[in-house]
Amino acid sequence: MIRAYASAIREFSSNARLYLATSLLVGFGTGLLYLFFNLYVLSLGYDQAFVGLLASLPALVTAAAAVPAGLLLPRLGFRRALTIGLAISAIAQVAWVLYPTRPVLVAAAIVSGLGTVLLSIVSSPLLVTVSNEKTRTHLFGVQFALNTFATVVASFLGGHLTKYLGAGTAGTSAGYRGVLLVAMAVTLAAFLPIARLRGMAPAAAAERPARGHWRPYRPLLAKLLAVQLVASLGAGMTMPFLNVFFHLRFHVSDALLGSMFALSSLLMGFAGIVAPWAAGKLGKVRAIVLSQALSIPLLLAMGLAPVFGASAGSFLVRTALMNMSAPLFAAYSMGIVPTHVRPLAASLLMLAWNGGWAISAWISGRVQVAAGFTPLFLITATLYSASIVMTYVIFHNVEESTEAEHAAAQLRE
Repeated sequence: MIRAYASAIREFSSNARLYLATSLLVGFGTGLLYLFFNLYVLSLGYDQAFVGLLASLPALVTAAAAVPAGLLLPRLGFRRALTIGLAISAIAQVAWVLYPTRPVLVAAAIVSGLGTVLLSIVSSPLLVTVSNEKTRTHLFGVQFALNTFATVVASFLGGHLTKYLGAGTAGTSAGYRGVLLVAMAVTLAAFLPIARLRGMAPAAAAERPARGHWRPYRPLLAKLLAVQLVASLGAGMTMPFLNVFFHLRFHVSDALLGSMFALSSLLMGFAGIVAPWAAGKLGKVRAIVLSQALSIPLLLAMGLAPVFGASAGSFLVRTALMNMSAPLFAAYSMGIVPTHVRPLAASLLMLAWNGGWAISAWISGRVQVAAGFTPLFLITATLYSASIVMTYVIFHNVEESTEAEHAAAQLRE
């Protein structure tokens, strides 16, 4: 596995390396936001229902804008889309920090969704474009791992920064606000590698796909969307609120919470590195299904265990297993559609993921207030299980297909 990675990394193009640097910086900023934004909102005196609303709004906007962004991507080009997305995200972060009133927090959450859709819609098509069949799976794995390792550092440092930036007191809004400012500064540094991307200009008119180019692939796209939607409905119930869950259920300190999420991200990064090896042994679809299936009992243990140690241990292992499949599914879904359909496929997958996430996160905030977290973990486990079964039933027969048109033809029935 190490030799295969070393060989693939030597062949990464300059654009691939620059995008990896971009992903690393954005991942660090996102890691700080993911871990502490909910706690920041709670520290301002807002309740969990409002936190749920703020978690759902960016995903809802991302879902609504995903398809238009995917259709617009060939005209914008990768570099311009990344630049605009980063600028929009920075505006939202400034608003959160400087004007944390309820209307501004809501408006900034909506704006952040627009930035997220542009940053995210680029990722899979760009990685496919700057790689070849030999290096593709490894490039997806390295990008996932780097993004995750950035979160490791962000989580560990952020857990301690809240105290130092809060004038020696952890858990204050001032400390959380300081961490969000650090997140914004690091994220803005991503402008540097983005500016150096070359050959990322918009496609010429003659190269742009014709209207209706995606119609022969509707059955394939619909099946990819169905799997993604069911999984996202499950994820949105619990994943955006794990920091709140541990904070309220077990009274975990910011420093310990940061260390937990750092270790979780570290394990997840290693899982992303191992994923191409697992795919080589089992095939992509079987590797996706097996890693996700093994995570279900651990998800239930995390949510239902009465003691912190058992819950935290389950959280760490579950996160690694479930997220091992992420780079594999991204590479697989882009590999079974032809080049001219990839931007649309990526945008539709984002629509499904963020749409489901927005709906379930909004519901989750209200369920938390009324009944706590236990029913949410049960719902998540059920929906994840359904997604796993769907993935195997729909896609196991096209695992080894290398021709996108041939793969799509097999799924048209």
